[in-house]
Amino acid sequence: MISQPLDEIKEIPIQEVARRLGLEVKGQLAHCFSHKPDRNPSLRLNLNKNQFHCYVCRGVEGSVIDLVMQVLGLDFKEAISFLQEGRERYPSERVQARSTDAVSISPERKSELLQAFMNAAPVEETGVQYLASRGIRKETIEKMKVGYLSPDRYLSAYRRFRDRYGLEILKAAGLTHFYIFAKQQLPFLLFPYYIEGRIQSIQGRCLLTKEEAVTQRVKRFAMTERAAYFYHHDLIAESSVLFICEGEIDTLTMLQSGFPAIGSPGTWGFDEHWLDLFAGKTVVLCLDPDPAGEKAAAWVGEELHRRNSLCLKLHLPAGCDINEYIRKGGYIGSAQSGTTQP
Repeated sequence: MISQPLDEIKEIPIQEVARRLGLEVKGQLAHCFSHKPDRNPSLRLNLNKNQFHCYVCRGVEGSVIDLVMQVLGLDFKEAISFLQEGRERYPSERVQARSTDAVSISPERKSELLQAFMNAAPVEETGVQYLASRGIRKETIEKMKVGYLSPDRYLSAYRRFRDRYGLEILKAAGLTHFYIFAKQQLPFLLFPYYIEGRIQSIQGRCLLTKEEAVTQRVKRFAMTERAAYFYHHDLIAESSVLFICEGEIDTLTMLQSGFPAIGSPGTWGFDEHWLDLFAGKTVVLCLDPDPAGEKAAAWVGEELHRRNSLCLKLHLPAGCDINEYIRKGGYIGSAQSGTTQP
């Protein structure tokens, strides 16, 4: 039961909430809870708006309620309860018990559910047209098994799966995470992450631009779980040269242009153990030319060199990601002196 108006709860100082959650706060910054290592604090605490945002991770942003939900893995009502309880760092025994009792499913079972869900989400013409506007051809869409759901189709599939498997199983598989799109009446694309032919997770992406999403105050991405793999991950074992892109659309762009590309599942929520996958390989970083991309490239490049990997960086014009650059007819030249100049 919510005993305070939501507006009052959202006005609880975000620095106070962050400290209660155990985050190391330094002024208006904190080390991000979602990606490690976060050597330089990437989590910005906006005191004027009383909101948070990670410069590195997709979807790590929002109000004090969102912060509690994301750090502790609680649902909306549990996060409200936590904020109303006072200054205890951890949720109540009731909330802890509920979290402990949460249903878990085997990786094999989860993969089967995710595959069944993708089977219920064939890409429609609206999705094809959107990707075509980004320069992605239909044969690429089909090869990479991209899906699409309108809000109504998602809710229909959600109800069928809930009735057949139960709500707790859907939560365990992460399939309830896409409700944020249906709630906002947003159609969305589905990008399956495969390992050895089995789906491990699914990234959902609505069709709004970054600017439109900010204006409408909605999230552009939702994933069934924090990804433990790259998009098109199996290519790592097959290729001695790899182009690492930000996100799925940049990866599709490079793949259909003939480059051996894989995609980071977020804006560099990069797990350190991934770096060992590239030992002895040549890696070309195709990151956006923005502060987050530059920061990520510097760290990843340093770590890869320590692992005896040749790491090159593709330098793009300011404000232009690899998808836009190639759509405009840009040419990717040869690598020289640790950099690749278009």
